Amino acid sequence: MLDKPMAILGAGDGGRTMAADMTLAGYDVHLYEHPSFEEPFSEILRTGRIELTGIGRTGIADITSCTCDIEAALDGVELIHVVIPALGHDLFFDELCPHLRDGHKVVVWAGDFGSLRLAKMMRDRNPDADVLIAEANTLPYGTRAIGPSIQALKLLAVRVSVAGLPASRTKELLPALEELWPGVIVDGTNVLIAALSNLNPICHPPGSLLNVGRIQWSEGEFNMYREGITEAPARVIRALFEETASLGRALGHEVTQYEDRDFRSPGTIMASVFQAPFDTLRVIGDIKGPSSIHSRYITEDLPYGLVPMSELGEVLGVPTPLIDSIITLGGYVCDADFWTEGRTLDSLGLADMSAAEIIDYVEG
Repeated sequence: MLDKPMAILGAGDGGRTMAADMTLAGYDVHLYEHPSFEEPFSEILRTGRIELTGIGRTGIADITSCTCDIEAALDGVELIHVVIPALGHDLFFDELCPHLRDGHKVVVWAGDFGSLRLAKMMRDRNPDADVLIAEANTLPYGTRAIGPSIQALKLLAVRVSVAGLPASRTKELLPALEELWPGVIVDGTNVLIAALSNLNPICHPPGSLLNVGRIQWSEGEFNMYREGITEAPARVIRALFEETASLGRALGHEVTQYEDRDFRSPGTIMASVFQAPFDTLRVIGDIKGPSSIHSRYITEDLPYGLVPMSELGEVLGVPTPLIDSIITLGGYVCDADFWTEGRTLDSLGLADMSAAEIIDYVEG
């Protein structure tokens, strides 16, 4: 059993669920929300309680500490979970970087290359701290809020890939995570392979962009995994996956692999990773969204997931025509320039590196 409290940064769906689940498992949790989001956090901040319903551990969790003070959140902790959308990484990393110290272990869930972004910011702002930063390819939970302090856990991941930066330090972190999620955590090889194994940028953009008329016409009454993943979008998802797999091979490794049949259902490969106790496809199909063209299924997964893949492909000499097309199409749909707004190799500290230097950097 971990002998120190853990910090969970971010009190959205994922952070609330993780805080409640870990508390119900008997761990001391410090849950932090950025002061910018104090109002939506106010109920939990006032009571210190989160109710977890659905599958897995359920009940009312009395969180050890709920705070908008980053110093209080990190007091006495060693393991830090960053559980926020990639859109908010820089906001939280700005708060976090000055307070990280030797011995801290930080896991970015799900990373979207966020481990590399945090490492770059640490080199610029707190270079002397010996901090182990890691990337997870996904959260362990499929969860939705059903109240200000109530989370419904609908699905659980059967495997989550986690890798340290560099990969030679992954072994320092895995035992603690394996204790928290036994039988679920696996070695993610390195942070780039973990990021390339994130299903969101693979599944969400095709399912959204190929149904954009339906999303706008329905004014949000749309269930992508029930209505949107027919045979044609499934083919695009498969082709998009193959491009990410090619990037992985150019780095010398395989991304998480799937059976051919996993691509041939409305739940696509998402249903092979996230499971319900019964009728997984129905549960996934009941998940509503995206509700607009400005959903994170587009505005996060393209600029933070696919843009760095495209730029990585240029360095590795791997063509990414489908990835590039989706980024460009999504930009037109949203009237945005995802190429410049996105997570570039420069923002990850990789811009001046050759392919061999990038591999050496992430492998260690």
